[in-house]
Amino acid sequence: MSVAESRTSDSPEARTYEEQVFNYHPIPVLVPISLGFVFLSFCGLMLAELLVVPAIGAGLGFIAMRQIQASHGALSGRMLSRIAMVTQLMMLFAFAAIHAHTFATEVPPGYERVNFTADISKKGFVIQDGLPAIHPDIQNLSNKKVMIKGYMYPTKEERGLRSFVLCRDSGQCCFGGQPKATDMILVHMAAGKVANFRQGLVAVAGEFRAEPAVDATGLQPVYQLRCDYFGMAKTWY
Repeated sequence: MSVAESRTSDSPEARTYEEQVFNYHPIPVLVPISLGFVFLSFCGLMLAELLVVPAIGAGLGFIAMRQIQASHGALSGRMLSRIAMVTQLMMLFAFAAIHAHTFATEVPPGYERVNFTADISKKGFVIQDGLPAIHPDIQNLSNKKVMIKGYMYPTKEERGLRSFVLCRDSGQCCFGGQPKATDMILVHMAAGKVANFRQGLVAVAGEFRAEPAVDATGLQPVYQLRCDYFGMAKTWY
């Protein structure tokens, strides 16, 4: 090697270039993925079941941090992975608190929350003196003020309804099914109140009665409810 070449290779410009080449530390692929989950995590604010998104994102950020620590300096991006993990943990707890508050405050004052499936439909009938009869647990709900969520059975009229049938799930009413008698509640709107048909999950609150009835559609619900409150359900659970 000539003296000129030696000087050129030892120049500050050459050393800087070599340092840039050999001191490059790649970022694990989990780092940008966990950062991408930060934006997806806002879905958890809309639905409680989507809180799993920030939980997964925080987990990916934690794994990325462990990979970087285990590399002993060969990998970079530790700060970014930490930001992704901490941000999504904060979102997870904040969104969970919002959903919990909504659930705790969605029942109107003076009413009791009743689950259509667990507290009514699954009880079915009991046999007394060889004949089907209303379950004692449901009899205990009679004349109580309760809030129940369900789906409106569609009819030709959609506005200004004075009464309608509330079904346990959307499959029974939205696909032409014939609901079981214990999967329906005949809802009568209180004086001066009307309801408009809605396809989603609705919430009704009022005085519950375990009394068989026949609706104008020909359906024969076993239960009735005098409705004081009607609106879209704030939560699905």
